[in-house]
Amino acid sequence: MSVTKFYLPKSSLKSIYNQLKTELRITTPQFSLADYLRLLESCIQSKALIQGKKIHQQLLKDNNTHIKNPLVLEKLARLYVNCNEIEVARRVFDTIREPNVALWNFMIRAYAWNGPLERAVDLYYKMIQLGIEPTKFTFPFVLKACAGLRAIDDGEEIHGHVKRLGLDKDIYVCTSLIDLYAKCGALTRAKEVFHGMFCRDIVAWNAMIAGFSLHGLYDSAIQLFIEMQKGGISPNSSTIVAVLPTVAAANVLDQGKAMHGYAVRRGFSNDVVLGTGLLDMYAKCQCIFYAKRISDLLEVKNEISWSAIIGAYVTCDLPRGALELFDQMVSENVMNLTAVTLGTVLRACAKLTDLSEGRRIHCLSLKTGFASDIRVGNTLLSMYAKCGIVDEAVRFFDEMDKKDTVSYSAIISGCSQNGYAQEALCIFHQMQLSGIEPDSATMQEHRLSITGAAHDCCILDMNNVSANLAH
Repeated sequence: MSVTKFYLPKSSLKSIYNQLKTELRITTPQFSLADYLRLLESCIQSKALIQGKKIHQQLLKDNNTHIKNPLVLEKLARLYVNCNEIEVARRVFDTIREPNVALWNFMIRAYAWNGPLERAVDLYYKMIQLGIEPTKFTFPFVLKACAGLRAIDDGEEIHGHVKRLGLDKDIYVCTSLIDLYAKCGALTRAKEVFHGMFCRDIVAWNAMIAGFSLHGLYDSAIQLFIEMQKGGISPNSSTIVAVLPTVAAANVLDQGKAMHGYAVRRGFSNDVVLGTGLLDMYAKCQCIFYAKRISDLLEVKNEISWSAIIGAYVTCDLPRGALELFDQMVSENVMNLTAVTLGTVLRACAKLTDLSEGRRIHCLSLKTGFASDIRVGNTLLSMYAKCGIVDEAVRFFDEMDKKDTVSYSAIISGCSQNGYAQEALCIFHQMQLSGIEPDSATMQEHRLSITGAAHDCCILDMNNVSANLAH
């Protein structure tokens, strides 16, 4: 006998809840377990967080046995995950005496998709320590977290667990392993997993192609793209998106146009992700006309596509056009600002050495809370330095909560190029003391600083000698 499930709209849910609450107040009966489960399931399906929290509060207030019922707690955990209240869901999850493996998987997936990624990996290991055996559904989630963290050591250990459980031929697990190894740069390991698969679907092919593309291996990516089609699998929009970055990096415009033509013939051209990838490819091949045309034809634009077209103008050395597009985006109020967009616009300001515009974008960064984002902070440093405002750059650098190699490189470069060689040397020594390793660009600026400082000392010595001779 099949049971048809139905879920109530939020308005009906609220009405029923209020009715039950009124009855409770008048006759003081307790809600039945079935009532709670039904209401919570409706909240889950409709993502009715406010109503769900009221039901949770009622459960706690009643001080009855229902709040300890595993079915109720599972529903509450699922409700909070569906409403992106991950830490609240975790607190509920931790009160369940013996959660089943499906619920463990659910919580690991929540962290893998929403973060913090470390919590997904930690929860997996806790599950193992408690003697709960993972399933084929567990591994794609925890491996996704490992891939995001570039945690190859954890990934290899989990790969060992996969083998022991005999899941090393499962198509979904293998695809997750390929993604992990590819993102961690272990392409040999990724190929071993790929070639060891009995059956490869398009997702597995895309993962392997994306791995080659990520590391700029144009020939390998295109070869695999051709092999896939010879094997009878037609590329989808995700395949094209995976190949385009390496086409752009190799500056192979003809191949990019061929990919574009294929996408049009297959009807993929209205896909916003593919459209963004195409305009980015054209921009990096210095074809701003095609990039702008694709942007204009996109039926739906998101923050990524806006950032991409603004970045395209910056890449093609048209910073004034980038600022105009940014102003259009802000005036139309079509999208929330992001750290990536602000960083891209600041690069345009730096190219123009337009201090006024740069300060305006800095104010926007402060208002939106993105000034503390390290990517935006690093671009602000470069902008002030390129505008010759070294004092503000140094002050902003000192106020930054987080600093990385790029931060130090930007401020050292700014000081060196504006004649502050001694300050550049001092900041370089701060960098060494902080334990941050300088990259090649920073070392080059360090050498220039030493040369500049030596030159300053020579000038100072010559001035002293001249002064002494005069006396």
